[in-house]
Amino acid sequence: MQESLILAIETASPAGGVAIVGEDLKGEIFLSSSETHSRRLLVSIRYLFERLSLSLEEIAGVAVSIGPGSFTGLRIGLATAKGLALGGNIPLMGVSTLEALAAQALYFDGFICPALDARRNQVYAALYRWSDNKTLETVWPPSLLSPEKLCSHIKGPTLFVGDALKLYGSLWQKLLGANFVPSLSPLRYPRAYSVGFLARQRFLAGKVDDPTRLVPLYLRPSEAELKARRP
Repeated sequence: MQESLILAIETASPAGGVAIVGEDLKGEIFLSSSETHSRRLLVSIRYLFERLSLSLEEIAGVAVSIGPGSFTGLRIGLATAKGLALGGNIPLMGVSTLEALAAQALYFDGFICPALDARRNQVYAALYRWSDNKTLETVWPPSLLSPEKLCSHIKGPTLFVGDALKLYGSLWQKLLGANFVPSLSPLRYPRAYSVGFLARQRFLAGKVDDPTRLVPLYLRPSEAELKARRP
């Protein structure tokens, strides 16, 4: 039986990348540079296909990180994923950026809190834990809140992952004590391979998204929307 391969796209953070996953990781490109996603995303996808000697026709589905995260990055990633899915007539799966980030802490025995810098002294965060059957369960869903308010959700030893640690790690250490478990730097950014593995589980279970209805998870209005509301 032919292996179901998933092309995964991650553009929610300044770093980003693409991956192709099957039963295991086939290949991934991860880039953290000043170059915009609009300039490097399609180039990276094309390069990955070439190096793996694959074509879009061999891909069973397209996965994309839908946020929360960078408004511009999310729009670029989702537009690209929709174009490939519709153009290739293949299924599309949207994956929460925070869930994908939490899944990188593979089978951590405790709570996992992915936290991304949302600017304005706020963070995008959620809380997860691995179940006995090795599936990631949501304890509380993606939210936009202050780093201090986040601490009210922490009730036990919790592994923090995400780029917000660089800004608020010392604050959380002070407020949470032993319940604050910082991750190492490789877990600071969401990765495409994690988006792909989560999406592949859903694909194999027959859970796919409608490309015409899938939208980014922003959690806050864009600056353009805020300006439009002002008198």
